[in-house]
Amino acid sequence: MVFDSYFLLKLAHILLFVYWLGGDIGVFYSAFQVRDRHLSADGRRTALKILVWVDQIPRYCLVLMLPVGYTLALRLGVVRMPSSFVVILWAVALVWLWAVWAIHHYQGTALGERVRRTDLVWRYVLLFGLLFDAWRGFSGQGHLLVDWISLKFLLFAAMLFCGIMIRTLGKPSAPALRQIFTTGSTPELEAIVQRTAARTRPFVLGIWVLLVIAAYVGISKPDFGFTP
Repeated sequence: MVFDSYFLLKLAHILLFVYWLGGDIGVFYSAFQVRDRHLSADGRRTALKILVWVDQIPRYCLVLMLPVGYTLALRLGVVRMPSSFVVILWAVALVWLWAVWAIHHYQGTALGERVRRTDLVWRYVLLFGLLFDAWRGFSGQGHLLVDWISLKFLLFAAMLFCGIMIRTLGKPSAPALRQIFTTGSTPELEAIVQRTAARTRPFVLGIWVLLVIAAYVGISKPDFGFTP
């Protein structure tokens, strides 16, 4: 069987959805073990190690989804852009991929913290850029030529927003867990961990829903008639 580039791009796009959602479910379950105060500190620490490692998979999938999706859309003829833009897009994606790896690898260091802050700023820039492109697409302007691609940009922006909210609202959990592992559990520390989980859970579930909707839109390719 001969595999052309379009087939491989489509396969990669599908696998990114699969591993993103599958990895997120693994993280979600591991988080329950990390928060279980009835487990030993070693058991919770091991669950946290698993969570952190598995969580890298959805993060990598998020980064790669944009260049793979863009390139696939170009092959389908539903976006308009020069080939040089695709090269730049992939270069930016590779740098972003390194940043995601570096945040994990250099966690707790000055370099890791600088990369983490830069990554957060980039996500805000990308979020508003996607929203702008989607608005232009629905208005019949810009480089997005069909409504369903504009909708996918909106959905991807919404997923970025959910991720930012998870990172922001979940921030108190890490120092509380470190203190639990160092000095032992207290009701106050456990309350912080549980409260943080309750605040971030809707955004985690929101990403799952948005992923399913994005997959459906990519398959059905609906036309909403927004473009004049």
